[in-house]
Amino acid sequence: MNETLGRGYARIDAIRAARGEPFSTLTDAGAPPADRYNCVYMTLFLAGAAFLLPFNSFIMAVDYFQKHYKNTTIMYDISTVYISSACFAVVVNNLLIYFFHYTTRITFAILFTLCTMLFVTICNIGWDVFVPHVSYTINLVAIGFIAFGCTVQQASYYGFTGCLPPRYTQAVMAGESAAGFWVCLDRIITKYGFPQPQRSTFVFFIFSILVLLGHSLLHHVMMRHPFVQYYLRLTRESQLRRRIQLHLTPNDDATLMENEAGEASFGVLKLQSPVLSTTGQGEGETNTFSFSNPVYSPTAPTAPIAEGEPSSASPSALRTPRPSYKVEDVVIESPERPTTWKALKRGVLARWAVARAIYPYMVSIGLVYFTTLSLYPGITSEVPSCRLGSWMPIVLMTAFNFFDLIGKIAAAWPYEWSRSQLLMASGLRLLLVPLLLLCAAPRHSPHIVGDMYPIMFSVVLGFTNGLFGSVPMMMAPSRVGREYREIAGNVMTLSYNGGLLSGSLVSYLLLSMLGPAGETPDCRVYPTPLLPTRPTHTTLSTLSTLAYTTPMTNITAVTMSH
Repeated sequence: MNETLGRGYARIDAIRAARGEPFSTLTDAGAPPADRYNCVYMTLFLAGAAFLLPFNSFIMAVDYFQKHYKNTTIMYDISTVYISSACFAVVVNNLLIYFFHYTTRITFAILFTLCTMLFVTICNIGWDVFVPHVSYTINLVAIGFIAFGCTVQQASYYGFTGCLPPRYTQAVMAGESAAGFWVCLDRIITKYGFPQPQRSTFVFFIFSILVLLGHSLLHHVMMRHPFVQYYLRLTRESQLRRRIQLHLTPNDDATLMENEAGEASFGVLKLQSPVLSTTGQGEGETNTFSFSNPVYSPTAPTAPIAEGEPSSASPSALRTPRPSYKVEDVVIESPERPTTWKALKRGVLARWAVARAIYPYMVSIGLVYFTTLSLYPGITSEVPSCRLGSWMPIVLMTAFNFFDLIGKIAAAWPYEWSRSQLLMASGLRLLLVPLLLLCAAPRHSPHIVGDMYPIMFSVVLGFTNGLFGSVPMMMAPSRVGREYREIAGNVMTLSYNGGLLSGSLVSYLLLSMLGPAGETPDCRVYPTPLLPTRPTHTTLSTLSTLAYTTPMTNITAVTMSH
């Protein structure tokens, strides 16, 4: 047969052996291996914590950065640079998916993030040899690099966990919240243990780096786990199992392709997936292929050649050859990763098709993180408190991260959320924007006074962020075929980062509503009114009562006045 570019001639059994696949499908192999002691779950939990730990470390060092860079928008700039770089990284990751395996992408991202964190911790915080404006720029450039590495990890992990049961996607998202809560506790401990801000921040960042090192070791151990390998093989089989077509022409084999009327026709032999089984071949063999043109089907009933042709056609036109043969060799497409623009175009079309199938979940998760980033960490770090002082931002962020963790744990509850419920809940969260804004605006005298109100709003913001930020990410991959689940995870991550970016940009608009920077809140002290010490009418009974409640000197003074 004439071979075309990009196709190879191979035996079916040789192909299966080269792929390492058994002759029976993996779905027939029984139940997957057990995840004993939840090792895979806990490793993915730590992974979720690891790729958000650097960002949370910068955010929770708010007291150090606000003191080191006074009257600047350091927290807003860190958030915006991180999210902008993260959106760029998601787009790059969707392109790299065709050229590098997610294991390669994750390993590169871990090393890239670790090197950047070490440089910032040693040179910019511990050593502190740069002048403030240079140090400010270095921090922003470093957070951009960290965002790129962490987001490549995040997008790759969501594509990877899309191949696993939904519970493991929830593990990653719960780990993200655990990162925020762990960082809050770490910051409180280091702030108490080391009164000097620079030293406490240095130790704080060192702890984060140690967690990243532990994650990098456990990741490579997890990828060899039988449970993970089972689902990866299952996904790989779904991606490689495609419709194989063998195009036959009269030049290839005239005895098979020419009918009795002498007409030269074309036929296509298809191996379907899943395989269609039709009995009827000789000697009890199973026909595992089908013909698109019934003229050349060995088991097809006598039928007209052309569609619409009347059944009363001439006998010579109705008689078809009945060749009996067994297919052992086919022409298949090479399973190599595509590297052409045509392949990239197919990838874009595949993502568009996936996005059309899961767009309610994309809108829902985008709205959730738009609301969150509009308020956290920007507005949250600006809420004043006459009682807590510089501890107020840390208290609010701790409340947010703790209940965010609870919300993501609650997302594992077996309740089937509908698309309309998710969209409605995501929309209602927008009411938190004006409520928390009024706790900080204007700076000198906020409209909502008191410490409990912003803490309560932060609790609601954190819990709803954890719950409604996890459920769409868990449900979306199950709405597409197994071979598209990695793409679904990457598309959801793109929507997730789109919400983060738009929310961080809106936070600048909310910042302008607070008033000029540097204003201190008007902590008015209302004096307690003095109680009257001398009754208007003094009688013998009142004097006896005052003897138990008033000092003797006051009683003497009252008596002498009368």
